[in-house]
Amino acid sequence: MRLNLDLAFAPSTLFLFGLSGAGKSFVGDLIGEQTGWFVYHADDDITNEMRLALKEKRPFTQEMRDRYFPIIVEKILSLQQHHEHLVITQGVYKQQHRDFLLNKIPNMEMICIDAPDQLISRRLTKRSEGIKSASAAALRLDFEPPAKDTKIIHNDASSERIINQLNQYFRER
Repeated sequence: MRLNLDLAFAPSTLFLFGLSGAGKSFVGDLIGEQTGWFVYHADDDITNEMRLALKEKRPFTQEMRDRYFPIIVEKILSLQQHHEHLVITQGVYKQQHRDFLLNKIPNMEMICIDAPDQLISRRLTKRSEGIKSASAAALRLDFEPPAKDTKIIHNDASSERIINQLNQYFRER
C-alpha cells in the first residue's frame, strides 16, 4: 500500500536537523519526491574551513558555525523567492543556531530526524562521500538535544513510517 504525504497544513519551509547518519537527506528527498517541494541540502554549502575540519576529523568550532549560518540564511531566503515550498537538511548541532535560523527565516519549522545508534553507525560506514564515522564521532560530542516542543521523526529507513509520522504532525488541526 502506497501512502500519500499530505503537508497541506505544514509551514512553507521545513528544516530537518539531527546527527550525521540519522537520515536527514533521506527524509528530505522523500518529502521532495512525495510533494514536489524543493530540497536544499545545506551541507553542500559548508565553508572551506569546515571541509578541512571534517577531513582532519576535528569538530567545528563555534566561530566556524557562526560564520556558516548567516550564509545559509541568505541562501534559504533566496530560495524562498523562487520556490513556494522548501525542505532544508543540515545537522544544526547547537540550539543557538536553530534559534538563529528560526528568527531569520519566515514560516519555517525545525524537525529533528533521529535514528537508532546502530543504524546511524551502519549508514556512516557505508558512505563513500560526506561525513564518515570518525568525523561524525567528533561532531556528535557537540550535538545539543532539541527543544522539548520540537517535532521528531524517528527514521528506521521505512518510508511508510516516516510518511505516517509526517502526516500525523501536519494533518488538519
